Amino acid sequence: MHYYNKLDFFNRIIIIYLLGEKSNFFVGESMNNNSFNNFFLANFLKREKAQYDFEDKEFYMNLISFLLLAHILLEGLYIYSYCTPMVYINLASICIYMAEYCLNATDHNILMIWIGLLEIYLHMVLTTIFMGYECGFWLWMFPCVLSVITPYFMPVKSKAQNILANLLVPVYVATFIILYALNRNGYLPTGYNAPESIATFFFYSNALISFSFIILYSTIYSVSIKQNSFRLKELANTDSLTGLYNRQSIQKIFYEGNGKSVAIMDVDHFKRINDTYGHLMGDHVLTGIAKMLSSHSNIYCGRWGGEEFLLIAKENVSYTDFCQTVESLCEEISDHVFSLGNEDIKVTSSFGAATYVKDMTPYDLLKEADNRLYIAKQHGRNSVVSA
Repeated sequence: MHYYNKLDFFNRIIIIYLLGEKSNFFVGESMNNNSFNNFFLANFLKREKAQYDFEDKEFYMNLISFLLLAHILLEGLYIYSYCTPMVYINLASICIYMAEYCLNATDHNILMIWIGLLEIYLHMVLTTIFMGYECGFWLWMFPCVLSVITPYFMPVKSKAQNILANLLVPVYVATFIILYALNRNGYLPTGYNAPESIATFFFYSNALISFSFIILYSTIYSVSIKQNSFRLKELANTDSLTGLYNRQSIQKIFYEGNGKSVAIMDVDHFKRINDTYGHLMGDHVLTGIAKMLSSHSNIYCGRWGGEEFLLIAKENVSYTDFCQTVESLCEEISDHVFSLGNEDIKVTSSFGAATYVKDMTPYDLLKEADNRLYIAKQHGRNSVVSA
């Protein structure tokens, strides 16, 4: 239902802004967990692959049903108003929406939408001409313009469709001006105009419906933009494989002053795992370890690079408690069996932990943790060096 897929021009600007101004959002309130659900990421990317919201058949089935019901009700009102031209025109509209069911069912979404847009436009113009300007059907011009300038329903998959979409606004504006001028100068036919009471009813109904649609449409579009912005922030903050913070995000947390106690973890002999069992197994190991890390609520954790992870103690977590968490993680990883296909393997990991002491810089703290990781590896791996 967007002009383009969700990563349209507007959202590309968001991405550029986010990637260019990381410091503004790396540790936003929305990201209060160690990681966000990989299932969410997988489904978001799957949704992106579909590209277009107007491929939602169920949504359009409900919309077609609503419009068909509206035209059936209008048919009764046209008959009651003795507006013979609109009786026949509206019968054609009813047939169009019945055909729309078939188009939707057979995945002719683009054709279905453009036919629907044409029907709404022509019906709006013809009812204004035959029922009278006072009925207010021209008010639908405003939500129609809104639907183009804030693209949510408009499909644009080709250059031709893009040109047509760009022409719609001037067509709507020109139609509005022409209808107003024709009415003001008495050029509109009056033979089938609705009685004053019915015209008043139509006017207030059309005003209520059209402006309600504008409010609803604007709200939906605004929520959609906010959701996309949130998802883009999540993607910009997150390591795509593990679902943990990426290096930039975890580094931002560290340098914002949360890094009083840190640990650098490395998967032992990870290259050997990749060489022996393949990179899919390697990825499986990393995602499994990431799940273990993110299960501990007293730490921030992110992928530091390759098979390395950075762990940061949260506020008010003592170094003793932090080291106990790191020790339990080391044991948990070594006890776990990683299964993929017909392969079952066990891996170990090494940790170097350090805490802030007076006059230590953030660089010094990371360097100390890295040195202790080196010591852990030199002394047999599968261990934690914290002092």
